[in-house]
Amino acid sequence: MEKISQVISKSLDVFSVVLLVVMSLLVIINVALRFIFNSSIVFSEELSRFLFIWVVYIGAIIAVRDDSHIYVDFIRKKLPQGIQFFLKIVCEIAMLIGCTLFFLGSVDLTEVNITDHSPVAGISLGFVYSAGLLGSFGMIIMLLIRLYRVLRKKEVTSHKEAE
Repeated sequence: MEKISQVISKSLDVFSVVLLVVMSLLVIINVALRFIFNSSIVFSEELSRFLFIWVVYIGAIIAVRDDSHIYVDFIRKKLPQGIQFFLKIVCEIAMLIGCTLFFLGSVDLTEVNITDHSPVAGISLGFVYSAGLLGSFGMIIMLLIRLYRVLRKKEVTSHKEAE
């Protein structure tokens, strides 16, 4: 399980970097072409916007993996260890439910928009909305891994606290 988790984590890191590089290059080249040649790549703005959507969802998966979303835990830390453990499990399950609902909504949005195309680049909007599918599915996987680790260790330390 740890090996699979490491492969997924590394793949997410590499994929997010590649998308950021492509998005940055598109924007930089487009700006340079506007200033130097007074013209631009027509689809550059639209494609970089779509790539940004993908980067956001991949970043959300990475944030769930690293347990780096913002949360208030000063009350939880004052509670006894047993209650902290129970609250951690409840929170993980609540996030799993939320991500599952998000996944189901993304399935509907992708199905509805699969035949629509972006006005300039002609990219299927199903591709754009499928970022929500990947993001929610990835978060579900990361939450299941986190829940497994919490239940296996029977302690409440987060990924950040363990480092």
